[in-house]
Amino acid sequence: MSKRTVSYKCEPCNQTFPYPSKYRQHIAGRSHKLFVESLAIHTVTSRSTSANEEAEELPDSEDVGRTETRDSDTDNEAEVGTDTTDLEDLFEEMSDKAEQTDGSYFPFPSKIFALLYLLLNSPHPMGEKNFSFVLFILQHMGIKTPSLSAIKNFNLPGRQIPARHVNDQGVPFYSVSLDAVIRQCLGRPDIARSLVRYPIQVEGTYTEMFHANRWHSDARFFAPMVNLLDGAAIFVRDCVSFRHSKFGVLKGTVVKYCHQGSATAIFAVVDTLLNLQQFKDMVPQTTVTHLPSDTLIIYNQLVIPISIINGLTAQPLHVIKWIAQEERFIRFDQQETDGYFSCHPLKPKAAGRRVVMLPLVLFSDDTSGNKTKKWHKMELWNLMLAGLPRHINSRHENIHFLSCSDLVSSLEQSKPIAQELTLLETEGVVVYDSLYDEDVLVVAPLLCIVCDNPMASQLCNHLVGGTALMFCRICMAKRTVNPDVVCERRTRSSALQQIAEILAQPTERDKVEKRKEFGLNEHENPLLHIPADMFQSTPVEVLHTMGLGAIKYLLEELMPKMNARQKKEILARLRAFNTSGMQVKLYGNVCQYYQSFLGRDFKAWAQMAIFIISPYLDEGQKAVLLCLSKLFQITYCEFYETDLSNEWQRVCQEFVDAIKIHMPHLLQRKKTHLLLHLVHCMHEFGPSSAFNAERFESFNSKVRAYNVYGNRHSPSHDIAHHFSVLQQLRYICHGGMFDENGRCGNALKDLFFSKHTLHNMCGIPIKELLQHKQIYQPGAGRKGMKGSYTLSALPLVSEGALVTTLQNLQHLSYRVKLTGVTCTDKVSGYNAVVARDFSTVYCGEYIRVSTLNAETQYGILLGVFKTSSGMVHCLVQGFDSLLSAGGQPLLNEFDCPLVELSNDVFTTSSDSILKAVSIVHDCSNTCVFQESASVQTMERERVVCNQLE
Repeated sequence: MSKRTVSYKCEPCNQTFPYPSKYRQHIAGRSHKLFVESLAIHTVTSRSTSANEEAEELPDSEDVGRTETRDSDTDNEAEVGTDTTDLEDLFEEMSDKAEQTDGSYFPFPSKIFALLYLLLNSPHPMGEKNFSFVLFILQHMGIKTPSLSAIKNFNLPGRQIPARHVNDQGVPFYSVSLDAVIRQCLGRPDIARSLVRYPIQVEGTYTEMFHANRWHSDARFFAPMVNLLDGAAIFVRDCVSFRHSKFGVLKGTVVKYCHQGSATAIFAVVDTLLNLQQFKDMVPQTTVTHLPSDTLIIYNQLVIPISIINGLTAQPLHVIKWIAQEERFIRFDQQETDGYFSCHPLKPKAAGRRVVMLPLVLFSDDTSGNKTKKWHKMELWNLMLAGLPRHINSRHENIHFLSCSDLVSSLEQSKPIAQELTLLETEGVVVYDSLYDEDVLVVAPLLCIVCDNPMASQLCNHLVGGTALMFCRICMAKRTVNPDVVCERRTRSSALQQIAEILAQPTERDKVEKRKEFGLNEHENPLLHIPADMFQSTPVEVLHTMGLGAIKYLLEELMPKMNARQKKEILARLRAFNTSGMQVKLYGNVCQYYQSFLGRDFKAWAQMAIFIISPYLDEGQKAVLLCLSKLFQITYCEFYETDLSNEWQRVCQEFVDAIKIHMPHLLQRKKTHLLLHLVHCMHEFGPSSAFNAERFESFNSKVRAYNVYGNRHSPSHDIAHHFSVLQQLRYICHGGMFDENGRCGNALKDLFFSKHTLHNMCGIPIKELLQHKQIYQPGAGRKGMKGSYTLSALPLVSEGALVTTLQNLQHLSYRVKLTGVTCTDKVSGYNAVVARDFSTVYCGEYIRVSTLNAETQYGILLGVFKTSSGMVHCLVQGFDSLLSAGGQPLLNEFDCPLVELSNDVFTTSSDSILKAVSIVHDCSNTCVFQESASVQTMERERVVCNQLE
């Protein structure tokens, strides 16, 4: 037991004294009296305890202000917030000090309490010392505030305290339970409404994870039941009757449920059960003999809306299956019949409740606990719901923290997570669902784990080393034999057999040989015993495989081979490159600092590299870079086309083949081979943007902030508790129910949903929170140069008649066509306009514009002006395509169409500007590089060339 000492504390002055004489001297002093008078506080509460026995009373003033402290306390005794006053006493004190409300800030007692609680638990906390100073300032301004201890010790109703675990070495770590996250998500009305409960079947194009094949083909993710309009619950494997337009009432067995095209009507996939007469009508050429009259034939599968299902029907006694391709029957014995119609395992567990399928996506990573993003390695787990659309899942508020530790690895932290995943998939958990306003049984299987490649190998027991012979965690490809092909895929069952074979070896030398043979190690892994197959549930993540893989490899391969002159020209070309249509920009000296590039830098470089450095490459290097550019196009695509899967796979194979021919040493890299699995992962889990790591990587900054501003004595404990508070606070303020009738007060809800609170607590950008009247809508003019500035009302740039501008254009032999405006109109000019995709397009940038006949045209934005009537118009100079003698568009060596500036200038409505585009200047045989006065070189045109690509 730690040593306990006696101290005497003056609450108003927040000073602690070791002896009663010092305390009495302070009470009698002038500074204390002045301070008490300024705060209008006339009483000072206190409490005392002795060192080794029950509390003793001190005579007269000695009893006032006596408190106990422990040597094991982590903070300084004299620091604000170390008093141990009971929570009930604090609330009694607050009733005298703090502002009282009528419950509008429930569960907080007052508005100032709610504001200070939000500040103390923000994702970027200021620390207790600074927070105490804020309280001090507020008190001197005459604002009655609760004490720091009251705010710190306030426990949000319904919050589950993070659980404490220990690894095999006895090192503790803390984690937020999956059960708590699921309760918070389904209890929030906004999340419950947005969740897709049944997968959506779409034709041809996947844009979300719930469109992809894994959710539709794996029975682990089949929604087990649906409720009909009359309230009847129909489970998978139930025998139902339904109305058919041709054959009247038919019977069928439910296989699964899904949406068609959109998340509106629910459809059921059923195995059609025909009696003998119905089968004869369907297949008249087939003779059915020697069958009982009550036999039902499993004919085919139909997709029917649940609205035509009448209800449950009796299970048939005799069943056979018709194989149409082979035109034969398969007879079922009694055991097979009972198995086919067996009760769904979740039906008795549901006990009359609805059953909700909620697939999960986990993320595991290591990050730094310092501001410098170096050293102090911390490994963590996060979670998101696969059923939410991408634009919702990309928000930080919908990424849920699970655990982190600087002493315990991710694999060791996964033990309690694996146990919960198994229970959530096999048993489920009963939670309140705000969509149905009732308790439901939630089944939450693991869909996939997003992580970088070393972490994925560790979670699969795959050898992490970069020189491993079996270097692929997904298939059995060998580095030295067949790194350019996809081999037999690994499975959990085969991996467990191989691990058992490794453990059975008598000597360490034999184990080493087996590890090399199988590409596995035998360390204990709780994730290998969950229902999900880890080898097929860790998709190829494009940030680490493409951006920090293939793109980085080629840049490191090509840039050192450039001489000083070529590097100067590359920088000049880079400065001259138009980036109007690019979402990311490349900053810095690519020739010098490419080894320090981040993922976004490699992403920007890949989009422009083929146009910038191709003149300095040989044919082999140019072929590899061209294949990389084609691969980049599909890698960062926002959708996945099932009809183009073979074509996309061919693009991946062409890049690997080009590497094999021209840069064979890069073929030994694991990330090069993993690109062959990318299309399969997109087929299983949706487009790469659905399971990318960027959103989770940016979320790491919040984990890092909690550690930076904490005391760092126990990061796992402190960070887990901070996130549990933040996630429960979001749940309460979003309307979640936290007791029988407890809901958030209206004033607290308004406070939480203010744009500044959402920005600071949830990480939502301010521009996404502004109302329509506060932001510039498509077609609105803007003033200002490129850079960061607030979205506020902007003054006009210039005023005058349009005729002056038109005269200047006509003097340069331009043909001007006006639409919706006359040359005598008084106009006000702007420097930019907001396009339909909400991007800002500046004058002089290349644009894609919609014309009156619903066609699209490319051009340069010359000007933006607003007439006296309030209409905003744009002045555009168009491009003309260069055509061959046969009338076909001309293409350059990279299959890009060639266009040239025309002399046609026209006006168009500002809302017809679709977006900015990038058009690259063709420098071939027309440009020279001249030394300029600056350190860098500038690109100078020898001849005025309007040919662009």
